[in-house]
Amino acid sequence: MKRLILLLTVIILSISANTSLKINGYDHQIVYWTFDHQFDKSLEMIEQKINEDPQKPKYYFLKIFALSLKNLADADQFNFEKRYEYRNQKNEELIKYAESVVKKLERVEMTTENQFYLANIYGYLGRMHTASRSFFAAFQNAKKGKTLIEELVKTDPELYDAYLLLGMFEYYTDRLSGLTRFILSVLGLSGDRETGLEYLKLAHLKGELTRPMAEISLGETYTAQESNHFEAVNYFNLLIKKYKNNASFYDWYVRLQLQLNRLKDAEESIINDPNNHVWGYTKANFYFKNGDYEKAVELLNHLIETKDFKWRSAFENSKYLRAAALLLVDKPSLEYEKELNEQQRKIYDELKNNLTAAKEIFSYASSIGRMDENINTNLSSIGTIPGNGYLRAMYEFYTGVYFFNLSDADRADKFLTNVAKNRNYFQKEAAEYLLYMYKHMVPTQQQLAQLEKIIKDLDNDNLRFSFMDLKK
Repeated sequence: MKRLILLLTVIILSISANTSLKINGYDHQIVYWTFDHQFDKSLEMIEQKINEDPQKPKYYFLKIFALSLKNLADADQFNFEKRYEYRNQKNEELIKYAESVVKKLERVEMTTENQFYLANIYGYLGRMHTASRSFFAAFQNAKKGKTLIEELVKTDPELYDAYLLLGMFEYYTDRLSGLTRFILSVLGLSGDRETGLEYLKLAHLKGELTRPMAEISLGETYTAQESNHFEAVNYFNLLIKKYKNNASFYDWYVRLQLQLNRLKDAEESIINDPNNHVWGYTKANFYFKNGDYEKAVELLNHLIETKDFKWRSAFENSKYLRAAALLLVDKPSLEYEKELNEQQRKIYDELKNNLTAAKEIFSYASSIGRMDENINTNLSSIGTIPGNGYLRAMYEFYTGVYFFNLSDADRADKFLTNVAKNRNYFQKEAAEYLLYMYKHMVPTQQQLAQLEKIIKDLDNDNLRFSFMDLKK
């Protein structure tokens, strides 16, 4: 019965879409299985299609695409000590395979379809060489891919799938700086952030095969390159609904909810996670933010002992979370205090020396994260805290978030601006909220000038790029 349903699905989808790429049901099924982490199925079908026509670039591209996602997923079985080593090894293997494909297809007939997929293979080669820090090879392949894809768009501006690769070229080239950017401009690879985002969104809205690829590109871009978690979470919300086997998408979505201080949403996502997609470190962060300190410590002990982290930064931050959590339940550990680095110890000592106020402010932050509208925002009820330390910045930041959640822009702006401008902690987070607010209102020139100076002082490229939307 399952085979019959699959066959009927493929037959129905095999009716070509309104595009010169002749995308069919097999192609959609391959992309779906790949994003849903059903790699055995997608790769089996890809090999079948390659064997049917070994001179067709389409399925070589889909194989490279599938293998790249499989390598990322497989790397997650390792902790941070081996994860990147494994990814680099697999990246080098995939570069060799892609280069052999390009050589094999050197004399392929340049139909629209063949040119499109060959351009994407070159694009992937550029990206993989960048990951291996082979920049000259990356530039060469990127230029070839860009030239091919631009020719197609010039001939057929409604070839919307082509805008994914073109958008990535435009955006990421603009993000480079210094000598690297100068070399790229000499090679004709200068980019434009705004154009890049427009192209990525066009591929998402109107692309046939590239729509899910554009969703993850936009989600990743807004997360890692723009510090705009408000936009990013929307794309991951789309992805997790379609690809229920993709643990990486699900965990990323929950991390974004925590970044946005949406504890009720994060809790619901963790509870409704039958496949256990949420990583241990993400859960520990939730428990800590939610005030479940005993739970956080129990999980963190296991994670730290096994080094079960995807990033070294998560491993280091977990040491602070564990020590702080024990302090907040009146069980401080001298052993764990000694593990803290200088910056962590500075914050920890402030909490320790102002423990009563610290408990109240952490509880205050948790209540705001749970969107409790009845909370008392009067600082005088909390007690004496240092004038410009971690606790005062934390109180003012979460008060700003509280008023932001109530759509009280004036009071939110007052607190968040003060944190971003005058405090030593939570500055970047406050600036992110201000950016989002100003993009959805009509800010004054004074507000814009002040935020621009704040971002300049923070020296943060992600915020600087995101601010460009406000300079139109």
